[in-house]
Amino acid sequence: MASAFLYSSILRVCQQEYHSNDYAEFPEIILISYPFTRGDKKKIRAEISKCFSKLKKTGASLFCIASHSFHGFLPLLPQPGFVNLVKESLKEAKRLKISKALILSSETTIRLRLYEQPGIDCVYPPIADQLRVNRYIREVAGGKINDSQSKELKKMVSRLRKTLHFDGVLIACTELPLIHAQFPIKLNSLPIVDTMQVLSRVLVEKAFGS
Repeated sequence: MASAFLYSSILRVCQQEYHSNDYAEFPEIILISYPFTRGDKKKIRAEISKCFSKLKKTGASLFCIASHSFHGFLPLLPQPGFVNLVKESLKEAKRLKISKALILSSETTIRLRLYEQPGIDCVYPPIADQLRVNRYIREVAGGKINDSQSKELKKMVSRLRKTLHFDGVLIACTELPLIHAQFPIKLNSLPIVDTMQVLSRVLVEKAFGS
């Protein structure tokens, strides 16, 4: 689901921001959907390295991972051409002058503290709300996306804003951006970073040479 959404997001960026409408006006895209191991950090890291090797053999010069949580298991050696979803999303948060962000993500991303970087304070939904987020993630992964999910997320963010006092939201999850794309979660002037959209835009910029 994440890979398919990222692929379609890249195409939309090309169409909407670069006015691409012919085969030659889109970048070559190579997609690997891999059945990663769960719960074994060493194996996951080796599997990610295996995927990078496969992509390099095809001649790819830019690389990314559509999943947030797997950024906690990146190969130890730097990967030239790798576009880091987390780092690019944090750059966008900084550009929007977000100093304290509500992180909407999976429990794995929270546990790995991927977004806890210098320059931004991160807050998270309390347990009951996180369980609701978990349910929406599973629903989207199972192909269920509807307006009620967006409305409930909007209510939750609005309520939490009164107690957690954040000045921005990072949709730091693989599945939640699919809800936001179809049923935007808008909250007046509160900036919301759609991390998958950020990744798509950066990839296209780099592919087209800005």
